[in-house]
Amino acid sequence: MNKKYLILFLIGLIFLFFILKNQVIEVANFIKLNINEIVMNISEEVNSLKKQSAQIKTLKKENQLLKETIQKLNSLMFNYLDFKNLIKDSNLTLTKTISYAQLPDFSKIYIDYHAKGKFPKGLVYNNLAAGVVVKEVGNSSLALLNSNKKTSYAVYIVHNNKLIPGIFYGEKNVIKYIPKFKEIKKGDLVITSGLDGIFYKGVKVGVITQTKENNLYQEAKVKLFYDDLAPNYFYVVDKYDRIRKKGGEDGYAKH
Repeated sequence: MNKKYLILFLIGLIFLFFILKNQVIEVANFIKLNINEIVMNISEEVNSLKKQSAQIKTLKKENQLLKETIQKLNSLMFNYLDFKNLIKDSNLTLTKTISYAQLPDFSKIYIDYHAKGKFPKGLVYNNLAAGVVVKEVGNSSLALLNSNKKTSYAVYIVHNNKLIPGIFYGEKNVIKYIPKFKEIKKGDLVITSGLDGIFYKGVKVGVITQTKENNLYQEAKVKLFYDDLAPNYFYVVDKYDRIRKKGGEDGYAKH
């Protein structure tokens, strides 16, 4: 091959190299752009899925809260409707909370209640047992809520439509002196018995969560229906003796 053809061949190779180089660069850039776009799309999809997942979790929580709120409202409405009939018998007096008796103890309150008579008296909130009124203090009265260790009153545990007696003690929310030979179980309803003259019969206290046997008696833990630490108003059972006198054969007013 003479020198002339060799030079032309080399020039052609160089020209072809530059052409191929530019095409390779263009192809590489095209691939890079498409890969970046694909990565961005995938990233956006992932972020979108994360947001949707977070929204679903939030909606589930809100739905659960709504269910719990509806259950509480239904319970309060049921208690309120049941409670209205009791107010008609005039054995309850509406009272408001004045203040806590001694901070930081949230279990003792002063209430706007002043009446002579027997103490202690039951403290009721929409037919839920809240505590006991223990004494007069000037023109007000001192009340102990269920969370106070000195709060106690007679109760019934409702098991298979049978009433099993016991004594409720506050703070630890325990029922003691339950007859050992009586069957009780978790989930049983607890109501006041009225046999101690503090409450009328049937105020709702809570449900059994645990049971334990001692040598002579049984004990049970209670989940209370009323456990509010920001009390506003209550009813005081202040005419129990008069109501009992005009009651039925069991000594209680018929409601």
